[in-house]
Amino acid sequence: MAEVSTTPPGVKRIIGVDFNFAALRTAGPRYWAFVSLLLTVGVLGLMAWGTLLTQGGVVMAMRDSYPWGLWFTNYMYYVGLAAGGLVVYASVHLFGAKQYHPLARLAVLQAGVLVMMALLGIITDMERPWRAMWMLLTPNFTSPFVFTGSAATLYMVICFVDLWILLTGKGGEKLARRMTLIALPLAIYMHTTTAFVLALNKSRELWHTAVMVPIFLTSATASGIALLLITAYIFQRLGIMRFKASMFRSMSTLLATVIIMDLFLLVVEILVVFWPTSAQPGHVVRFSEFLTGSYAFAFVPVLVLGTTAFILLARRSTRHLPALQITASVMYVVAIFLKRYSLMAMGFSVNPLGQPAPPFVPSLVEVLLALGIIALGMLIMTISAKVLPLEVPEDHDEGQESPRVEFAVEPTLEVG
Repeated sequence: MAEVSTTPPGVKRIIGVDFNFAALRTAGPRYWAFVSLLLTVGVLGLMAWGTLLTQGGVVMAMRDSYPWGLWFTNYMYYVGLAAGGLVVYASVHLFGAKQYHPLARLAVLQAGVLVMMALLGIITDMERPWRAMWMLLTPNFTSPFVFTGSAATLYMVICFVDLWILLTGKGGEKLARRMTLIALPLAIYMHTTTAFVLALNKSRELWHTAVMVPIFLTSATASGIALLLITAYIFQRLGIMRFKASMFRSMSTLLATVIIMDLFLLVVEILVVFWPTSAQPGHVVRFSEFLTGSYAFAFVPVLVLGTTAFILLARRSTRHLPALQITASVMYVVAIFLKRYSLMAMGFSVNPLGQPAPPFVPSLVEVLLALGIIALGMLIMTISAKVLPLEVPEDHDEGQESPRVEFAVEPTLEVG
């Protein structure tokens, strides 16, 4: 009796997910050239990590004046970028924003990869990472790192579980909604505790402000949406996924709204620092370094790029133009990286004794470590774009049980 197989040739079903490995065999030379480049950069990152493990922290640019360096800047940055995936995912399953429905799988995948990259930054910064178990066995609950590190780990796991649910359809919409109800407060908790790493240091004057938490949340959400918009355009340009122009316009509107909120909070904080009746000498001296001093190269572009990005997206008559959407998104993604660097530097530019420190410049080892982590994240996204069914079929309601075949391959017959 003939039995129809639900798995096309070259597709392997692993833990319920169909991996289209046949697509890798048909990939062109440019695809494999890009993969080779990412692997090369990844190997350089591993070599840099080996140098750190064998020679110690002397190969890093971090000193007493800057005990945290590029790795912490990237940690804040990647954790923030992951917020974009959550906003889209939660909008679909909690608020019925069906225009973002085609982005759900890509958004969750990108969020999980970004948090993984953030955690890898912590691990590679450790000179003896095998001792990390002691932090788990004997946690210091007065340290915000205990809370933000555990929250990031749980959030990463939740993202990949959510992705599995979306790809397999297990549990239907009911389970997808429940997972969103878990992921949303956990993500807010993760971003809040990351901001608390800075805000709870009372000896670092520019960090010690309650506004640090909402500023971190708004900039994280804005940059995350911007990066997701860029990724969606890239995937559409490469023919991996297809999206409607109305979806990009909706994302641009949302991005403009969050950008103006983020800029408003930042400007309010600057006004409080410099207003004559509220100005404190320590705050004014430190913040002046970021507006007109040696750190202005990093902070002033945050204001310029952020304001320009909002202006590009503010006009309804031009907001639909892809060139403006991409330009504004790229500008804000860059702006938030510079903002994360500035946030890290604000606590170290002048130490508690009043001694100034020159701007932090990472060492070659730190740069290669960071590039290696970026290469790994991009490699995961590049491979996933080929082998995973990230595009949601038009007749498929996300989270519902559906036919498993999503590849344009004729089914085979098996004689049983």
